[in-house]
Amino acid sequence: MKQRSISLGLMLFPLFCAMAAGAQTAKPSAQAAKPPAHARAQSADAAARAQLAAYLADFQNKPEDATLRGEIVALAKTMNPAPAIPQAARDSFAKAALQLKVAASPDDFKAAARIFEQAAVQAPWYADADYSAASAYGQANDFDGAKRNLALYMAAVRPGVSTQSAEELRRNLESQQAEQQFQLALKQFAANPSDPARRQIITLVQGMKTPPEIPEEARGHYVMAVVLVDTSEDNPGNMQRAIEEYKAALLAAPWWGEAYKKLAAIQKTAGRFDDAIASLSLYQLAQPLDTRDSQDEIYRLKALQRVAADEEAKKQQKEQQQKAVEEQQQEDRLAGEARKYTLEGHWYQVPMEGNYFVGGQSKPECDYSINQSSGRWEITNNCSRSAWAFDKIQVRAREISFHLSGHDPGYPFTLITVTVTLSDDGKSLQGQEAVYLNGTEHIGDHPVRWNRRQ
Repeated sequence: MKQRSISLGLMLFPLFCAMAAGAQTAKPSAQAAKPPAHARAQSADAAARAQLAAYLADFQNKPEDATLRGEIVALAKTMNPAPAIPQAARDSFAKAALQLKVAASPDDFKAAARIFEQAAVQAPWYADADYSAASAYGQANDFDGAKRNLALYMAAVRPGVSTQSAEELRRNLESQQAEQQFQLALKQFAANPSDPARRQIITLVQGMKTPPEIPEEARGHYVMAVVLVDTSEDNPGNMQRAIEEYKAALLAAPWWGEAYKKLAAIQKTAGRFDDAIASLSLYQLAQPLDTRDSQDEIYRLKALQRVAADEEAKKQQKEQQQKAVEEQQQEDRLAGEARKYTLEGHWYQVPMEGNYFVGGQSKPECDYSINQSSGRWEITNNCSRSAWAFDKIQVRAREISFHLSGHDPGYPFTLITVTVTLSDDGKSLQGQEAVYLNGTEHIGDHPVRWNRRQ
């Protein structure tokens, strides 16, 4: 049995060897079917560069296509080594650099920036062109153009390249822009010192790397205000003068936080709580790190404002009540005077030597009635002879004059003219009558007095 096993093994050994030899022969043929790794990388790189060339050709026809530009930059970043900068882009860059070197005006700097932008269009992955365009626009004070190209640079710069200089340029651009905006806002504020313009200036200063110096003009007003406050106890009028000096300081330096705080304090002392709150709000904007204490002070001012408003309301109510009493008293007095000094009413004659009127205190039915109707004055008496009439009545202030005219066989005269004046106490009409014969011949004068029927 053992011998047969050995014999079988010897018979199978050549077969195993053949199979092994066949397997070794098949393995090299399988490896030959798969390209080497470096060959695959070369093929992928060639495809990417062909794609980049196609993108670039398309981009030259529509350089405003931001999406296509982004695809070009992203594709270029995947290539190692980076795609070469076309000669046309290098030539544009050299031309822009020369233009930048001799630039002397904002227009010159902008011209250089545009040529740098042209180089970046010819090679959108040309990060140095974007950076140089941003720098040139910054020197022209065109901050929008500078920021736009700086953003393109940050998108195009290859991984691992330091962007420290770009960050520094960005900070410088922001500082320059803030300074430019500050100067413009300050000029506009000087022409029209409105509250929104004041707040704009404070906000701009907060964004500046180095705050502007306080002008000497502002410091002069500030020191004057401090002196006036110190002397206001002996001269209360200095309080208002100090407020005006602080305001003048803040016209010259509207971003000066300390001056707002001082102004708020003196406005509080003067009881001008609305103004003090407004000044402290501006102080908070100028000094954002001190908001807690200043906000608490605003709360105190609002509380004082409410107390003052309540007191003022009570004062006004009392004044209104007093005014109403005085108006009623005045109305009563005027009504009394109107009744006292009016000519209208019923009057009876007081017998005087030589006068020809009828009636008297004991004859109310014969009173003379004086009335005004629709702007016309009338005098009537029920006891007068029917042949006689009151006419040509005239009233001037407290004086009334009239004619008593007619004909009566018992009397030789035909006309009596009467002028009487209301007495100071309003109780009597006193004057005289002139008697005429046949209406023309003056034959005498007699005193006249009528008393008011009470």
